[in-house]
Amino acid sequence: MAVHTIENEELIVQVSDHGGELVSIVKKSIGKEYLWNANPVWWNRHAPVLFPFVGGLKNKTYRYGGKDYTLLQHGFARDKEFMFVSNNGTEIWHRLLPDEATRAVYPFEFELETGVRLFHNQVIILWRVQNHSVTENMYFSIGGHPAFLCPLSGETSDRCEILFEGVPLLNTRMLEGGLAAKGLTQLELEKKEIGGKTYGAVKIDEHLFDMDAYVIEGHQTREVALAGADGKIYLAVKFDAPLFGVWAPSSTTNPSGTKIAPFVCIEPWYGRCDSVDFSGTLEEKEYINKLLPGQVFNKNYHICIY
Repeated sequence: MAVHTIENEELIVQVSDHGGELVSIVKKSIGKEYLWNANPVWWNRHAPVLFPFVGGLKNKTYRYGGKDYTLLQHGFARDKEFMFVSNNGTEIWHRLLPDEATRAVYPFEFELETGVRLFHNQVIILWRVQNHSVTENMYFSIGGHPAFLCPLSGETSDRCEILFEGVPLLNTRMLEGGLAAKGLTQLELEKKEIGGKTYGAVKIDEHLFDMDAYVIEGHQTREVALAGADGKIYLAVKFDAPLFGVWAPSSTTNPSGTKIAPFVCIEPWYGRCDSVDFSGTLEEKEYINKLLPGQVFNKNYHICIY
C-alpha cells in the first residue's frame, strides 16, 4: 500500500492506493493538517470513496435481475487496493476494476477512476465511472466521506460551527437504523454574514449527532463550511451533488470519554441509503445513477482551504 504526494505553492496532499483515499491535506504556510488522522478511537478512515452504494441497503441486500445480492454499508471500494495510474506533481489518479470478489456482490463491468487535483488553495476530488458492458445498463451510487479536523487544533475544547451557504434552515432526513426515515426534520440555523456571503450556522455540541448523520436532499445548498471559535471560515466543501451528508460520531458511542468528536464529515453524494419502507429492485432505488453501455459518469467536488 503506497502513498503518493502532490503539492503546489499552498498545499501538500497525500493519497493512498488503499481505497484511492485522500489521507492528508497540509497548508504549507502554517504547517497544519486539515484531514482527520483515522485514529480508530473515533473512526478509522480519512476520506473514503463510497461505491457502488452510498449508505446502507435494507436488510443489507438488493435485488437485480431476479437475484438477491448482499453488500455492506457504503460498498466495497473503500476497502480495495486501487491501481495507481499517474502522478504529474499536481494530480493523482487511481483505478479500480471488477474482480471475482466484486462480481459476486455487484455484477457489473465497471471502471472506477478517482483523481485528486491541486489548484491554488483547492483540493479537487474527481470521479469517473464507466460502464464497460456492451449490452447491459449499470446502476450505482457514489459519494465522498471526507473527515475534517474541527477545530483545526485537533482539540475539542473549542466549539466549531458548521455553515451552510445561503439557507436559513435545512430540511433533513434523519436515519432510523441506518436507513432513511419517511419524514423530514427541520434544522434551524443562525444567520451569519461572512466574506460577503450569507450562511446558516449551527454550533457543534455533544448532542448534535446523537441521531446519526443529517441527510440533506434537493440541492438545498452547494457549499458547507467550517468555522473555528473565532468565527472565521478555515475550510469549505463546494459541490453540485443532489444531496449530501453531515456526520460525526456520537459522544454516546465513543469510549475515550471525550464528549465531542474532533472532526466533522461533509459528504457530497450521488445516491443514498435505502428508505425504511423501500421494497423495490436496484433500478427503483432512490437517487440511483444509470449508465448505458459504454457511457461515462464524471463528477467532482472541491475542498477549499483558507
